Amino acid sequence: MLFLGVDGGGTRCRARLETADGQVLGHGLAGPASMRFGLEAALGSVMSATRQTLQEAGLAEEALANVYAGIGLAGTGQRGARAALEAWRHPFAGAWFEGDGYLALLGAFGEGDGGIVIAGTGSIALTHYKGRTKRIGGYGFPVSDEGSGADLGLNAIRHSLRTLDGRAASSEFSADVLARFAHDPAALIAWMETATATDYAALAPLVARHAQAKDTAARALMHQAGSQIAGLVESLFASGVKQVALTGGLADVLKTYLPSAIANRLSTPLADAISGGVFLAKKRASLSTPRSEG
Repeated sequence: MLFLGVDGGGTRCRARLETADGQVLGHGLAGPASMRFGLEAALGSVMSATRQTLQEAGLAEEALANVYAGIGLAGTGQRGARAALEAWRHPFAGAWFEGDGYLALLGAFGEGDGGIVIAGTGSIALTHYKGRTKRIGGYGFPVSDEGSGADLGLNAIRHSLRTLDGRAASSEFSADVLARFAHDPAALIAWMETATATDYAALAPLVARHAQAKDTAARALMHQAGSQIAGLVESLFASGVKQVALTGGLADVLKTYLPSAIANRLSTPLADAISGGVFLAKKRASLSTPRSEG
């Protein structure tokens, strides 16, 4: 019997295959696995990452009949998403679905009390306290997800457009953003018509890079994102939890832009969201308890 943890976010899908005693057999990496891109796209990324784990483990696809999977996907809160996932005729011995944030919470603290703030393509705060799980924010870009990669990308574009008509000072930062669209506002507007949160989040590393190079506007955007993430952290502490961890693809870079009083209170997660998926699969299969990675 094998166990698969899958962490499917708005930018990438990661998977890990393990034995019952925690021996890692293979890893997988695929594109976005958000339900906001549709069921077919999300499951396509899940299966692509899963097949990579099998290949690394030296196993044929028939081995999936012995695999129990804990799968976390972004966008499971959308209407009909859960029902569509439960109706999927998957190839696994057993498969259970949760939001990617919930798996990150399981990885961070098992089933113990605690909270996490995820800063990646989107952002959300989750807490498990006194037997109850609660979410704060994370309603989806652009109406929510403050401080996320997508939010940073949107604000970078807004700032750069203002430099075109003199409302903001231009710099190498704004020039780099506009260069993505050949310095043509019409091209940017055409891109905007179909751009997803993942597309906007692709600009976040550019913002972080120019902020590190001391660009005033880029640093202001990073500090703004840090303040918004800090607000989510504070909301979790206010709910009564004693430990809060910051996770997600932007976690490390945003820590330097958090107020020191908040940054110093953060806890280190026990493990990642993939471990949360493995834990979920083992728990539902009633075989084991969570495994720490460090």
